Amino acid sequence: MIAELESVLRGVVDMHVHTAPDAFPRLLDDVGAATIARDKGLRAMVLKGHVAGTAERARVTSERVPGIQVFGAIVCNPPAGGLSPEAVDRELRLGARVVWGPTMWSRNHASYVRDHPSRGYRDLGMRFPDEGLTVLDERGALLPEVREICALVAAAGAVLFTGHLSYDEAKVLVPEARRMGVRHVVVSHPEYENMSYSIEQQVLLADAGAYMEHTMSCHLPLWFPTERGRYQTVWDVFDAIRAVGPERCILTSDLGQVHSPPPTEGFRELIQILIALGAGRRELDLMTKENPARLLAL
Repeated sequence: MIAELESVLRGVVDMHVHTAPDAFPRLLDDVGAATIARDKGLRAMVLKGHVAGTAERARVTSERVPGIQVFGAIVCNPPAGGLSPEAVDRELRLGARVVWGPTMWSRNHASYVRDHPSRGYRDLGMRFPDEGLTVLDERGALLPEVREICALVAAAGAVLFTGHLSYDEAKVLVPEARRMGVRHVVVSHPEYENMSYSIEQQVLLADAGAYMEHTMSCHLPLWFPTERGRYQTVWDVFDAIRAVGPERCILTSDLGQVHSPPPTEGFRELIQILIALGAGRRELDLMTKENPARLLAL
């Protein structure tokens, strides 16, 4: 049975892995995470950093760990340049394949932390904003700089993740990015506690042309809720996958935190949980191998 469970990782593409060096404590460095992933049979992985681009690190890691493809990314947080077309252009020219919208520095994230001061980020040693970034102007349209970023992502054939945006922001960004030629848009972990998109909202965003990303990190003990009504369980995720369709979903680990299992182990556990809930091997192959490989043009 153990060998069978381990085999589900062969050919997997993990598009959301946190590694050191970083401003936050991480379980593994780039080379360590890539080595374990390769040895477990993963095909590729994307390095994510909230405070700096990872394209150069990914290139070095790929050279040092043959047998797995490692890709870089940039998150549009202020330490990495914010909503800066220049910063995004630079990282794409360095080889980044993924661009994330604002995460911990987003307005949506900032408002949640402000309203729930007991939740998760007080001990990270970083100063987060009182207001945060939004991708919309006062009229509810995309900011000019966000449109520029979308144009850069489209020209590079890269993948746009929404980050920690609210549903009201995502419902504008997704169709606009698609109209501007961005081939692949991914809604970042809609089950995350400061987002909690409903299944109906996820279906609407998928109908607008986005993939839904579901991660293992949202189901770790440290993030168990103290406030009822916002947290979504793996049962909710399973129901969302059924409603949206596995052909429009991807699974990722979003792991690398010091309180989490190694990304590959957490990814395997997520697959194991979904199997127990009734997911079939074909559905899982779509969400863990074929869809992410398509996104990265592998």
